[in-house]
Amino acid sequence: MKVKERKPRREKTDRQKIETLLDELYREYIRRRAMKRVGGCERCHTPKLSYRDLQAAHFHTRGGHTTRWDIRNSVGLCGGCHMYIDSHEEEKIEFENDSKPFSFVFIPSLLNTNSSIISINLSSPSSLIE
Repeated sequence: MKVKERKPRREKTDRQKIETLLDELYREYIRRRAMKRVGGCERCHTPKLSYRDLQAAHFHTRGGHTTRWDIRNSVGLCGGCHMYIDSHEEEKIEFENDSKPFSFVFIPSLLNTNSSIISINLSSPSSLIE
């Protein structure tokens, strides 16, 4: 039996590395926000010990960059609610509409920082990766 050799993976571009970093920060923010709001899942309100027990669920696909990191497009859900909402479109729309009052939360208060502005220099994207 002949074993097929794997092609080496291409190295990610700077843009892909930045998107990965932003995805990680965004997911953490959404999950921490859920913990601060309700102490767990934002749908079933099951308490969680850590934000790591939650998932960031998008109402609209994260494929488009216009909604991918929009904090109004996501909620922190337990795995069961995330799977349920993704398979029941009408209830997902209703849940999104019910979640609107929570849309605007002051980011620095969730990050426990004194800084109200986080500056990112996009003219030097490689500085974000290192």
